[in-house]
Amino acid sequence: MTLASAALLTLPLSGAAFADAKPQPAATVKAPQPTHSNPATPTVPQDQLAKGRDDARRFALKVSVDPDRVRAGDSYDVTIVAKGLRSGTAVVTSPEGKNYRVALSDGKATKTLTVPSKAKAGSKTVTVKVGNRTATASFDVVGPRPQRDERHRGHDGK
Repeated sequence: MTLASAALLTLPLSGAAFADAKPQPAATVKAPQPTHSNPATPTVPQDQLAKGRDDARRFALKVSVDPDRVRAGDSYDVTIVAKGLRSGTAVVTSPEGKNYRVALSDGKATKTLTVPSKAKAGSKTVTVKVGNRTATASFDVVGPRPQRDERHRGHDGK
């Protein structure tokens, strides 16, 4: 090892190296400040928030329509089952695009809707949304009941 390289190795370890060093800024550490909560806003511990989010993710949504064949002008029931969810609100969207809010009780609800009397025959779909889940159910609309016209009958009622 040469004398110059030995001097470079020992220089940082000598007192002269500390004397030439520029002072470095010291890190500032602040103590955590207490948070002031609004007494009108209840605080919920993080573990309970996480549990609520987990519960909301852990439900199965099923929707059915009864009857599955409905005459134009008649009513039908939309049955909602959110298995794993005790309460909440479901939004039912009719085939005509109207929204109805329905409260769930023990994860279940039923909403009665009516097919418009002038609805065209064919397959229709009801959509239900609960939280971030969406489910659909289809049913068939058949034409309205034939109207009986008393004016075209004979005088004897035949």
